[in-house]
Amino acid sequence: MAGGGPPSAVDLLLFHRQERDFFNRLVNRLGQNPVPTQWVMALWLWFESIGHHDFIRHVSSYSDDVVLRFVFEANSCIRRLAGHSSANVHVEAPEELPLTNTLVAEPIGLRFFDYHRNLALDGVVYFFKNVAEIIFDDNIMAIAARDPSHPASRASWSPSASPSQLPPPARASPSSSYLNPMARPWFPASLHRPDEQRSMFITFSRGYPLTREEIKEFFNSRYGNCVETVMIERAPAGSPPMYGRVVFTSSRMIAAVLNGQRTAKFVINGRHLWARLYVPRHASN
Repeated sequence: MAGGGPPSAVDLLLFHRQERDFFNRLVNRLGQNPVPTQWVMALWLWFESIGHHDFIRHVSSYSDDVVLRFVFEANSCIRRLAGHSSANVHVEAPEELPLTNTLVAEPIGLRFFDYHRNLALDGVVYFFKNVAEIIFDDNIMAIAARDPSHPASRASWSPSASPSQLPPPARASPSSSYLNPMARPWFPASLHRPDEQRSMFITFSRGYPLTREEIKEFFNSRYGNCVETVMIERAPAGSPPMYGRVVFTSSRMIAAVLNGQRTAKFVINGRHLWARLYVPRHASN
């Protein structure tokens, strides 16, 4: 960016237009409280800054009910950062954050925020102060839009109030942080795992099978463009297929679809589909 000064409110708005649109969806359409939602967005911006590229864009692509489950998991992370931990939890538990784990490079549980508390607090508070409180403030955005040279457009921001669940610690110093709210770090492409590790086994009600197109359209419309292919049993002539396999573009999608459970049931065009993790035959030998 030209010049050596901090980014203006206009710069931030232009760069984070997608985040602001998504924030408005969360607050105005999904009824989320604005200030806690700013903390949720700050958490997700921090995720992006440490390499989980386009986290917010991916979350925003899901249906409203899935987005709200992402918000629930984010609030669990924030509560953990605030010190609300369970004393009897001693191991990582990725199943606590099944949807979040579909978008991060390595599985994490809430204990992650105990082990990396200082780093995570510095990062989340930094993004709250330097991005969220600015781009999600309609008054600041209105002033900046009318007059980019107005002092408010280049003020040094600090939170006017802190949500009780996560008071910013005094040690967090935005001016000394190495994180850059304008940066979109390089993120190496994930290894493309064999399709057996990206598959979900599906079964139909007897006599009520679904087509490949119906299954693919259902999951893509609900979870984004996530299905690579659908395989259906080649049943004998005159007999309907009873089972099949869905291959996703990423193995992480399975946790989102199953919602952390071993099995799941869906109703697609009035017919039932049961799903579970696919286990190759040779794995049980």
